[in-house]
Amino acid sequence: MEGIGMNAAGKWLRRGLAWMLGAGTLAMALTRLLSAETDDPERMFCLAIALALALILVVASGRIGFGLLVAGALAGIVWLAGSLELTYLHQPLLVSDLRYFTGASTAEVIAHYPTLWHKYAMDAIGGLLLGFVAWRLESPGWWRGRTLRARGGALLLALLPLLLITWPQGPFQSVHAVTPWEFVSQANRNPTTAFLRSLTRMRVHMPAYAPDAAADFDWGTASTAQAPARRPDLVTVLEESTLDPRQWSICNVPRCTVPLFDPDGNTHAHGLLKVHTYGGATWTSEFAFLTGLPHTLFGPAGVYAPFNLAPHMRETLPRRLKALGYRTIAIYPMPRNFMRAGDAYAEYGFDEFYDSQDLGLVWESTDSDLMRRFVDVLRRERAKDDRPLFFMVLTMRQHGPHDLPLDDLPAPWNQPPLPGFDARINRNLGHYLFRLHQSSDAIAELRRDLFADGRPTVLAHFGDHHPAFDGLEAKLPNTLPAELQPEAYALTYYRIDSNLDRTPFTSHSPLDLAFLAGLMLDIADLPKNAYFEANARLREHCGGRFDDCPNRPLLDSYLARTFGELRVFEK
Repeated sequence: MEGIGMNAAGKWLRRGLAWMLGAGTLAMALTRLLSAETDDPERMFCLAIALALALILVVASGRIGFGLLVAGALAGIVWLAGSLELTYLHQPLLVSDLRYFTGASTAEVIAHYPTLWHKYAMDAIGGLLLGFVAWRLESPGWWRGRTLRARGGALLLALLPLLLITWPQGPFQSVHAVTPWEFVSQANRNPTTAFLRSLTRMRVHMPAYAPDAAADFDWGTASTAQAPARRPDLVTVLEESTLDPRQWSICNVPRCTVPLFDPDGNTHAHGLLKVHTYGGATWTSEFAFLTGLPHTLFGPAGVYAPFNLAPHMRETLPRRLKALGYRTIAIYPMPRNFMRAGDAYAEYGFDEFYDSQDLGLVWESTDSDLMRRFVDVLRRERAKDDRPLFFMVLTMRQHGPHDLPLDDLPAPWNQPPLPGFDARINRNLGHYLFRLHQSSDAIAELRRDLFADGRPTVLAHFGDHHPAFDGLEAKLPNTLPAELQPEAYALTYYRIDSNLDRTPFTSHSPLDLAFLAGLMLDIADLPKNAYFEANARLREHCGGRFDDCPNRPLLDSYLARTFGELRVFEK
């Protein structure tokens, strides 16, 4: 009898340990997860979902501790992945990320961020060990001797709370009833709620407009002007993670002055550029530039533009240029299968696509390496025939990580650029400024090559997004005026140069990236079709603003014109 009592006591002790382990894991994960939510209804929604999931797992496994632990682990994974994505990209984790960002190319990028994958790896190993321990400590008490019907009935009952919580007309009706655009605007305030909403809300939404609003403004028609007899080549360089470092108030040393951002006698337009992403998601900047539309117009699914939007676009800059007799060519510093780039660029209207493998580039290749490969391609393409060329070139070297030892850099770059600040700031800024000066030299060399033979050429280059500096950049004070502070995270730069005899254009600053292609057409003196004519008129009447145009009725009229009458997007 004494042995039986000891066995029973041991069983309850093991159960108690398993329950404590599971409850502690769930409580810790929920504390972190709920602290990231700003609004109380969203906090309660996330808490209810987590507890309902825990109930299902407890009933399904027959183990209280194990079920609570797995529910806590899942909540912790969502919190960790979401916090990392907010830190690096300023956007929440969405369920479609699991579909689109799980490939060899994405893994290669993450491999260069030890902070990311070390944290994931350690948490994954720790979670598996804890799950194994909880499983071994506790036996499936109430499942023993139960029929399959009884088990099924118990699971159905356990599912009822989850179904009630996720029912749009249920107790969390206000949480479910957000529009796609409220979803986007609220996502960073309530990242876990955004992830849960994305389970069912990730289809493309068309922007709303009154069908007859197009007639409220004169949007013009296709230009009847003839293209110049000698049409200029057009070259656009999308500069990865690039902005003028003088935007950061602490960056006030000589190294922070970079020729890339200062106009000269060949500059026709320049200034601040508003982009629609932060820290990553360069493909959304590609979309905005090539199509003249911010991806945010299409709701949360717009962030996956190469998958969801590119196949449906009828109006793009490459297509307009092809109609004017141009050959259109993309120079891409990653493999063509990264974010479906090769297929998406074909759908945007590019004739040819050179990726990193075609060009012999690796992650560590400098911008000068890239530009030399590009010039080789340019010369070969120019030798084929006399048709004008449009090139879209993307750089990669300025991509992070930047938090690397300064000893890796040559002198004098191996010395802290800002001795009065902490080591982390100096490491990030030191590597950033070193690569930025390399980029500036590469663009200057490219411009000399492009303009050397007198062939008419327009060169545009612009910053894609801010570097995240592993979450540090968002905390750096900036020098922008007070009215631009709310969007400081989205402001980079643009500059358009040429060897043409042109007077400078009105340089809107900030200029929305969705207007940059149309501005290039104007500087190149190329006739616009009805779509780009409307784009140019919106640019002028909204002062370079797009989704934040101060004249909302005008923007509504534009959406009716482009989406309703011109049908720029076709499902």
